[in-house]
Amino acid sequence: MKQSFAPCFLCVLAACSGSGVPMAPEKSPHFDAVSERLQLGGTVYAYADIEGDAERAADFLLPLLRDLPSLVPRQGVNRLNATTLVRILGLHNVQAIGLSSYAKESLYHNRSFIHHAGAREGLLKLFGANAAPFDLVSTAPKNADLVWEQQLDVRVLVEIVRALGELGVGTTPEELDEALGEPVLGLDFTLGAILDRLNTTAGLIIAVDESRPLRVPGESFWFPYTDFLFRIDGLGDLADAMLERASLDPFIASERTEEWVSIRPAIKLPPPWNAYEPSVVKEIATGRMYVVSSPAFLKTCLSTTDGVAQTADFVRAFEQLPMTGNGLTYFSPRMTRQMHAVLDRVIEANGSSLATSITRFFLPDVGHPVGWVAANTDDGLLITSNSPSSHKSTLLTLGYAALLPAAAVVGASFLDHLEVRKPPAM
Repeated sequence: MKQSFAPCFLCVLAACSGSGVPMAPEKSPHFDAVSERLQLGGTVYAYADIEGDAERAADFLLPLLRDLPSLVPRQGVNRLNATTLVRILGLHNVQAIGLSSYAKESLYHNRSFIHHAGAREGLLKLFGANAAPFDLVSTAPKNADLVWEQQLDVRVLVEIVRALGELGVGTTPEELDEALGEPVLGLDFTLGAILDRLNTTAGLIIAVDESRPLRVPGESFWFPYTDFLFRIDGLGDLADAMLERASLDPFIASERTEEWVSIRPAIKLPPPWNAYEPSVVKEIATGRMYVVSSPAFLKTCLSTTDGVAQTADFVRAFEQLPMTGNGLTYFSPRMTRQMHAVLDRVIEANGSSLATSITRFFLPDVGHPVGWVAANTDDGLLITSNSPSSHKSTLLTLGYAALLPAAAVVGASFLDHLEVRKPPAM
């Protein structure tokens, strides 16, 4: 891997910036494509030419998997070579990556760019095609604490699983087809039919009411009342299948108007869940399906005129970020506070663990808003964010991640050694 790092992770860009930092005699062929998406001179600047490194990494990883048969469901991994694996995953065209961060008041403006040649393939198609304007933000009410919108093409994962299965790794094509043909939730609708429709856009809105604690019966654990709206485009047929099932089930109530199809429990839920009236709602004109905490919250969202996008926290979180892309995420300061508070209560009830420590590491800092946008470009994927953390933490995380495969093999070998030396039972 060809890399360029300098003090404070600054990379040379003298020709463009006039900073006087000397350029390399032989510049990476992908440097200009990446550097024009980044910002030099802040807390972090990093560039890495990784052309061909995906195959080298796969060459390193595959022998480790062969040494850990318990992690591999079938022996086909012995037939899999690095070139084939990388092409199935669509990573063979990824040529370079870059990161930059600079401090702005209490947040960092972060950018990262994954540069690829040719069309998006494999995993690069998972998160949508061309960038488009975000529309769920206009639906989120002023008290929204999380807004998430993402283009998705889940069919890509089916293609990858099938391609690996044809090589003898994981699920066979026959097993996959059998699973895709299974009905879902007892409906006249198969898993395959759902996945075929999941070249779509999904979104989530969450609003937390800290003044309404809900306690889990028989437990000390509690959480604040939380309204939610989950929207997914193109699954209206699933709502119709649920409506057909509801007509035969006395525990499910349904209603149909010229504009809406609504399905909900026919009876009141037991405490504390009776605070909710969960419903599945189809908008007939668009085919969109909503899963909501209550019809009242859906009505609030759809009637929003002065919503979260006008709040000071949202404006701060999305300063310099585009409102066109393939994915968007917003956390309010209240949301970041509650994420840490819930984790604290989990630790208090069950004790700390490696999982809780890792979760804490990835949570945004308390009391700050976070804005994040990902957008496909003609030659890559650009991710921009305003966050309490700079890309220093990203580099640290990547360093730890690079050690995990080797640590797994060392740990497995150590356990095998102990098993061999274990004295016989008395």
